[in-house]
Amino acid sequence: MYRAVNENDTRTSLIHFELITEALFQLTQSLFDKKVSMKYHQRELEGKFFRFGLANHSLINLIKGNRFNLINQEVSITDVFSINSITRMQIESFLIMFYLFFDKVSDSEKDFRYNIYKLHGLQKQASFKTSSTFPEKHVHLSKINSEIDESITNIKKSDLYRNASEKQRQAYLKPKSARLLSTKDLLATSGIEASRIDEMWQIYSNYAHSEHISDRQYNTIYSVEKNTLKPCSLIITINSILTSKLIIYLSELFKSIEDDYLKLNSKVKYHIDALSSIEISKNRQL
Repeated sequence: MYRAVNENDTRTSLIHFELITEALFQLTQSLFDKKVSMKYHQRELEGKFFRFGLANHSLINLIKGNRFNLINQEVSITDVFSINSITRMQIESFLIMFYLFFDKVSDSEKDFRYNIYKLHGLQKQASFKTSSTFPEKHVHLSKINSEIDESITNIKKSDLYRNASEKQRQAYLKPKSARLLSTKDLLATSGIEASRIDEMWQIYSNYAHSEHISDRQYNTIYSVEKNTLKPCSLIITINSILTSKLIIYLSELFKSIEDDYLKLNSKVKYHIDALSSIEISKNRQL
């Protein structure tokens, strides 16, 4: 496994990545099959894990190459721009899951975080302009406003709100962000800063926002090196680390998942154990 990473062996690394993604789906499904009771702040857990695994499979398919006709010739090209943009999204997804579900804070604080997270999204959705001809517009808006009122009521019940200054209380009721912690803080507390993923989060933003750095990297990858092995290898490593850490976090949170995790194929379990603690060398070329 380490040889595959160090030698940019994407074929072998993809096999490992597919195995741990399958394990992620398997353990997430176990929550549903065993009817595991979810706490209030864990309402979105299953959906977020499914979306994360789904994006992993999009990455796998993209890395294998897009096949299409170009000037009457069939070609297979790896879309580095899309895999980098999706990886940026996966890092963001990992951070919000850690923030809502796995951070070492009390359940009451996680409930408060979830209410802020939910309120931010609902208020943003309510601000969208919709046509008067939108089917059942009033019913739709009424439902959103009802959920906003419910979230505000829950926030006001929290000790975090009650003990806050008046200025901070107003900020809680009209949150500018879905999270109360910065990305920088979450990169550190979630444990992925040591894996150099904080640097890659910054670099991949250039792809998501189509900035000039991505133009320069396009010229290097497709015109100069004419090879996508290095960026693909790094992408697989990053997403394997993120997926493995999520699996470990999940197994530590639920006893039934821990039992299922211990029953996984020993080879798959070894991959997850190793990748969840791997650190990317600072000397590794980006």
